[in-house]
Amino acid sequence: MLRISKNASVTVSIVLTALFCAVLLASAFILPDFVQLIASAALRPLALRDGIVILVSGYLILFFALLAALTLIRLLLLVRAGSVFTAKAVSCIRGVSWCAFAIALVFLGMTWYYLVALVLAFTAALLGLCLRVVKNVIEEATAIKSENDLTV
Repeated sequence: MLRISKNASVTVSIVLTALFCAVLLASAFILPDFVQLIASAALRPLALRDGIVILVSGYLILFFALLAALTLIRLLLLVRAGSVFTAKAVSCIRGVSWCAFAIALVFLGMTWYYLVALVLAFTAALLGLCLRVVKNVIEEATAIKSENDLTV
């Protein structure tokens, strides 16, 4: 298996996350056309209210996804600097988890119109929960590191 250095791996992650941010920003411009595509593909015509709900939900999801991606870049920069077990890193993970929960709530609200959104809400909530567990682990490791730094 190909193994790259830690620094190269972090750099690749930063570049991929930045590309993801670019895709999210481009999606903001494409979203109205995407809603029209959904409307034309629907078995029943979309009411104006339904289209507005999809558009507003889509922009909320894009906002929280972009916020999470930017927070991930901040976290990756901390990793590159060797500041993994710090309050700032814990804060970044906490922020990404809250973004996942916010996305889950948006999808949960969309289940009124589209039942399949329930699956996406569950998936986003599971991601948020996993991130909360990771945050708790990193937070505990940070406390242990701080305690060890004080004893040395």
